[in-house]
Amino acid sequence: MTAPASAIDRCAGPVDAAAVRLISAAALALVSLASAEVQARRATRAELEAAGLTDPRTRTPPPRHRLRLSLLADYVKASAAEGRDDKITRFQYAPLMIDVAYQVQVFTHGMIRPSLAVGGNVANSRNAMPGAIQPGLFAGYQGSLLGIAAGYSYLAPFPAVANADNGHGGVAQPVLYNNHLVQLELSLTTRVDRGALNFAIRGGGMRSHLLHLNIDDDKRWAGCLTLSAGWFFELGARRRRNRAAPPPQTR
Repeated sequence: MTAPASAIDRCAGPVDAAAVRLISAAALALVSLASAEVQARRATRAELEAAGLTDPRTRTPPPRHRLRLSLLADYVKASAAEGRDDKITRFQYAPLMIDVAYQVQVFTHGMIRPSLAVGGNVANSRNAMPGAIQPGLFAGYQGSLLGIAAGYSYLAPFPAVANADNGHGGVAQPVLYNNHLVQLELSLTTRVDRGALNFAIRGGGMRSHLLHLNIDDDKRWAGCLTLSAGWFFELGARRRRNRAAPPPQTR
């Protein structure tokens, strides 16, 4: 018993029907390959930048040169003192600063970042240490999202007036000067349009010279916690977009 003939078999002979089926299969294979190639190909970064666009599906490597503007907050515990009401006051040193940093990529995923921060003390030792300046240098790994670095910074209060009070007969406040910070940093950087949002946390130790009442300790170590949030500006991006853009056509 034989199977019923298909529409191709009824319209053509056995040889012609086989040739038609072979051509149909080849055409379907070519269409599948073409669609797969179109789906696999994505616009290059240069093409996207020339059009003023970014691809949110991919994480591009960090640019070689970037400028970071961020809000930086340090926190360190200082000494304690007893007031007239026999209550113990624990003093903290917490400068809140604007930080400007230049970050350069080396060896693809390595980075070096010098920085300078300036701001004021927002803790209860602000009468003795109202202002702060903090230069620093960090180096480590910087990927498209995660960054891990180690660094050193010098935190200098200004002006520094040991045992100053709040002007209303409060407890004498301490001064921490000649502050050397050694810290590890963990950061996350998320690309947004043509910039990048950056969050970082640092932890480590700070060696200080503490002056407070009868305390004069020039080798004091204390833990230091630092938080920052800021924005990366890519340097030279416009020049690279202009180079990648096609030349204007002339008539």
